[in-house]
Amino acid sequence: MNKVFAHLIMTLLVLSVLVPVVQADILVSELCDPRYDYLTDRYIEIYNSGPTAVDLTGWKVVAVGNGVEIFTWNLSGSIAAGDALVAGDQTTVDVFPVDFPDEAWSNSNATWNGNINDGARLKNGSGVVIDDIVVPGSNFENDTMVRNENITSPSLSFNVAEWTSTPVYTPSEATPGTHFPPVSEGPVLGAVTTIPAAPLPGQTVDVEIVVTDAVATITAVTLDWGTASGSLTQSIVMTNIGGDTFATISPIPAQTAGTTVFYQVTAGNDIPAETVSEEMSYSLPYTVTIQDIQGLGTVSPYAGVDVITSGVVTADFGSAFVIQDGTGQYCGLWVEGAVAPALGTEVQVQGLVQEIDSNTTLGGATISSTAAGSLPAAEVLTTGSAGEEGWEGVLVQVVDAACTVSEPATPRWEVTNTGDAVSVDDLGVAPGLILGTRYTITGPMSGKSVAWGIVPRSTGDIVFEDDTAAPVVSDIDPMGPTSLQVTYSEEVSAATAQDPANYSLAGGAVTAAVLVSGQPETVTLTVSLMVNGNHTLTIDGVEDLFGNAMTEVVVPFYYYGGDIPDGYYDSAEGLLGEPLRGALHDIIDGHHSISYDALWTAFYTTDDKPNGKVWDMYSDIPDGIPPYEYTFGVDQGGTAGTEGTGYNREHSWPSSWYGATSPMYTDVFMVYPTDNEVNNKRGSYPFGEVAAPTWTSLNGSKLGSCSYPGYTGIVFEPIDEYKGDFARAYFYMTARYFQEDASWPGSGMTSGAVLLPWAEALLLEWHADDPVSTKEIDRNEAVYAIQYNRNPFIDRPDFVLQVFKPELSPVPNPEILAGMVLHQNVPNPFNPSTLISYELESQSHVDLKVFNVAGHLVKTIFQGSQEVGRHDKVWRGQDQAGRTVATGVYFYQLRAGNYVETRRMLLAK
Repeated sequence: MNKVFAHLIMTLLVLSVLVPVVQADILVSELCDPRYDYLTDRYIEIYNSGPTAVDLTGWKVVAVGNGVEIFTWNLSGSIAAGDALVAGDQTTVDVFPVDFPDEAWSNSNATWNGNINDGARLKNGSGVVIDDIVVPGSNFENDTMVRNENITSPSLSFNVAEWTSTPVYTPSEATPGTHFPPVSEGPVLGAVTTIPAAPLPGQTVDVEIVVTDAVATITAVTLDWGTASGSLTQSIVMTNIGGDTFATISPIPAQTAGTTVFYQVTAGNDIPAETVSEEMSYSLPYTVTIQDIQGLGTVSPYAGVDVITSGVVTADFGSAFVIQDGTGQYCGLWVEGAVAPALGTEVQVQGLVQEIDSNTTLGGATISSTAAGSLPAAEVLTTGSAGEEGWEGVLVQVVDAACTVSEPATPRWEVTNTGDAVSVDDLGVAPGLILGTRYTITGPMSGKSVAWGIVPRSTGDIVFEDDTAAPVVSDIDPMGPTSLQVTYSEEVSAATAQDPANYSLAGGAVTAAVLVSGQPETVTLTVSLMVNGNHTLTIDGVEDLFGNAMTEVVVPFYYYGGDIPDGYYDSAEGLLGEPLRGALHDIIDGHHSISYDALWTAFYTTDDKPNGKVWDMYSDIPDGIPPYEYTFGVDQGGTAGTEGTGYNREHSWPSSWYGATSPMYTDVFMVYPTDNEVNNKRGSYPFGEVAAPTWTSLNGSKLGSCSYPGYTGIVFEPIDEYKGDFARAYFYMTARYFQEDASWPGSGMTSGAVLLPWAEALLLEWHADDPVSTKEIDRNEAVYAIQYNRNPFIDRPDFVLQVFKPELSPVPNPEILAGMVLHQNVPNPFNPSTLISYELESQSHVDLKVFNVAGHLVKTIFQGSQEVGRHDKVWRGQDQAGRTVATGVYFYQLRAGNYVETRRMLLAK
């Protein structure tokens, strides 16, 4: 053999093995031998189970009788995907589709009777048999034998398990041309429309409905109606009026007012299958006055009835509006479901009268007409009479009424001038009423049980009259053992609220008082060290902006900051800056170090939620529902890739920053249980703030480029509620490993154990914005029980500024003079400028400077000698070079002789 030819033959053989033969998914799908008229009505069906059409040119269907090929149909055309085609006789007794007819079939099939070795072969265009169905037994005598639906490929031998036989008398009882018979649960009923949409008494009503059926032909659509639910005795035929829409051929007859017409639609197809709609209805409304609707009792006599009424729009709250058709009682009505036109517009509305939370309301309303009208004057009432049932929905006014309840968190407000108090609702505007202050309030009355009272429409409906009541303490919150935050019921005067002499702590002392930036009703007090237990604060002389002063007001509170051992921090008291950090290091140094595996056990007590689940700060949503929760032990571990698969051990100060060495590697103050995937996303990136996240966790933690000044790399930002936790964990690391960090590689956030300036500034803000929580206090105790040291910045939040910003620390100067005052800047927050005021008791050399959160000097506002008295200086948000500074927190500091005081301010853009 020629070598070249031999090589060619070998190549072709290899290709024949490697290249698969294209196999068409055409198969014999049915063999039918009906009991009646079998010679003419026998047929063979083929089916295309493949995804595309197949050209049948040259294909053949061969009938096999008693094992011998007895008849052949020559096929043509194509067979579509999912289509079935029939080979049979030209003339049939029972009428059914035959795609490949041949009159000779009836004269050739005497031996094709479903007995032994009868069947069919399917040959492709090359004459190759691709499906060979020769039945060895009596499998389809007087039957139709159909290939099961799950069989989609032909075979070269008969398998009885692939087929299902069913007795049939005629082909119509079989499925010629349909391999899988259509299944229908009935036509699909769509949108129903009544014409007119809102029928009135005396009007006839046509009904239209959209009816579709993807698998069968719709044969009938009928509407049944009646005036009693469940008794639809009248019928109207519906006809197709175009597309899929059917309409009644005659309308439902006109009915009288108060009648409810019930109806439903029935649609059938030729399978046959039938669909019946739910029972629907429309009511023919009564035309009544608002007083008719309100009646004279607490419940409307028209409750549950469809009505038409008219009135002038007196209030619009978006979700509801109010109309009034006269003056006096029982002339007002709340309306829901429609968009109100302008106040003063006369409207005709139709809807269902409902009692919604004791408030008579026209629900599901539609507006049928509008006209120009006149807004009625408010009824001037006492608070005692305003609460009467008849004033529900009426525009009223209570004059010079004092606020007796102010609970914005609830929310709940009440005022009184004569008689009982009346509530003030916040549906239209947050009232913001101050205890003891008197107001004139206008608005419609609401009958809702939660706040039976007046609903102001805007801030203009709440007019201040006078304030003769002193402030009230609404909250007192210990912020640590040396700090209290006192919140008053209203804005207080800076001069009196920031005077420590106006406060006294039983068994202790108040050494400083500072208004919280942007919260003129809240004061932070620096106090002497408190122990766990009950305490009392007495306030005397703090005034509101109207000069009303508090007199000997005693406020009890409870403080718990953990079980700090007696004398634990004695060696650190009175120190600032690096000496304080060194002293804290010596106190918490040499902790008991546990193993890496022991961290799993430690988490059972250090990071357990009140519900016993794992406290994962990367998935938890305080006061909300977390996306997932973990069970200790059961969900331990997991794999990264998807949130919620398990929790692991997160080194919040990444281990690569300190070389992954001990004892840092298992220091529980820095290791937390966190979701595996979020931990993986965070990796070793620094903490920071992200304006445009590239990834966000299910609880809102973010990953992306740092937007905080000083760093532009990738950072991870936890949610606000846990930023203080991580800040104080980092402060702990800087103290615990103070001067033990010579070999630490560091990071974009740290140099050894020292925070870089930008990071320190960031964490100081996080510490200030998210104070120490009960969670942290409890965790501090649990870690102390494990490794015998504490986080001093949880025990003593005052240590934070004393260590990191001693020049800005609120630690009181013992030489502060009572007559020297540095006021809070006004406005605050501000943009672009703010006023800083201070008072000198004697001529002094003054330094007034602004610092950023990193402690760097930004601007010297004034430097020189000044006379006794008040002085005002403006800072225009610029640095020494006249450049506009960035948005953020700044500190301004006054030095006057021996007096030094610092306050915080916010530049907001």
